[in-house]
Amino acid sequence: MTWLMSINPVLVKELRGRMRGARAFVILTVYLLVLAITMTLFYLAIADVARFTLDANQGIGRALFLFVTVIALIQIGIVVPSQAASALTSEKESETYDLLISTLLPPWKIVLGKLLAALAYALLLIIAVVPFMALSFFFGGVTVMEVLLALLGLLVTCILFGSIGLAWSALMRRSLVSTTLTQATNAALLLGIPFLAVIFLSLFADRWPPPAWTTSAPVNYLWMAWLCLHPFIALGVSEVYLSQGETRLFFPVNEATMEPFAPIAEVSDRPATFLMLHPWLLFTIEALLLSLVLIALSIRWLRPLDERPGRRRRARQA
Repeated sequence: MTWLMSINPVLVKELRGRMRGARAFVILTVYLLVLAITMTLFYLAIADVARFTLDANQGIGRALFLFVTVIALIQIGIVVPSQAASALTSEKESETYDLLISTLLPPWKIVLGKLLAALAYALLLIIAVVPFMALSFFFGGVTVMEVLLALLGLLVTCILFGSIGLAWSALMRRSLVSTTLTQATNAALLLGIPFLAVIFLSLFADRWPPPAWTTSAPVNYLWMAWLCLHPFIALGVSEVYLSQGETRLFFPVNEATMEPFAPIAEVSDRPATFLMLHPWLLFTIEALLLSLVLIALSIRWLRPLDERPGRRRRARQA
């Protein structure tokens, strides 16, 4: 811990503060209880139905794996943003914020220390999910690559949601306001992407033949980039590809449709005209780039409370 203290003392302070009280262990216990109870109920529900089908064990294993991943994503989307949203506002509420930023630590160390502390706790939640995912191996139907990509998706989602919470925490002065805005932003991200996609499809995809510009390569790239910003869509489609044995990072697509998620080049007589990134890879790139932008903004917004633009403007007016 000494070497970590020399690298980033804010991270050490945050880790000690988070793990010293009972809150972290209570959240972890509730997280695992909810996951265990829902997984048990789900298993009892599908086991009774799947026993009459062929390859019942593989179907049960895959269903359990998908169910655990979805529940973990939902719980992480609730826990991690609330942890990151209070990272800086808690300092402001306890009146230690100006003291923190007046130290010799550069702003990037303060911001990264706060973010890494929240991500370290999120990593603990992700590691706790591994035994539940491993249960699917007893039934079959799930590969090691699928599990690793699911864990990667959970980690990247934590980084994205944590960065959103940290940005609001740098802007706001109260933890309640910051947490509310963070959850609202995440809800807008999770609900707005499919909503706008449905609107776009209803306006253009229902026409036959569709407009020529909607089937062009640039529109397909933008279409897939937009949908892959949604963690549930990106990871869900990636799971469909992996279950079909599609492990290539780039796959061929032609300009004959507005559905780039379908393996068009293999089912269509038309030759492929461009390459698409695998959804999990595109989601990882987009989420990390957006997280870097939010972290950079958080570093820029890290300044004394009396030096905020709004306060300076009001002071000049007074």
